[in-house]
Amino acid sequence: MTSHRPETSTSSLRPSARTRSPDGREWEIYAYRERLPPRPGRFMLVRRLFAARSSEWTVEAVSWAPYPLRHRWTVAKDRKGQVLARVEGQLARGEQPMPPNAKQVF
Repeated sequence: MTSHRPETSTSSLRPSARTRSPDGREWEIYAYRERLPPRPGRFMLVRRLFAARSSEWTVEAVSWAPYPLRHRWTVAKDRKGQVLARVEGQLARGEQPMPPNAKQVF
């Protein structure tokens, strides 16, 4: 069952999906590309704002209550949708999320 509650995340990102597991835990699933570190030199803050992004996507499932849990994977651009759907479905069924075609990041 997918939850449609108002935004309560502490992140400035909007979750790609939200779901609730059978034990009642609310999950938010994010997909984003990380920024690459900028070259050192003058105007470091400005360079950080306009730094290039990684070619791989990061998919992250976060639950805040009753205690924080976080799972994170990296995935190629063409597999992002499959991984998002797989993680959302596995969490909704109460399974440990283990999407194929994604590398878990610890």
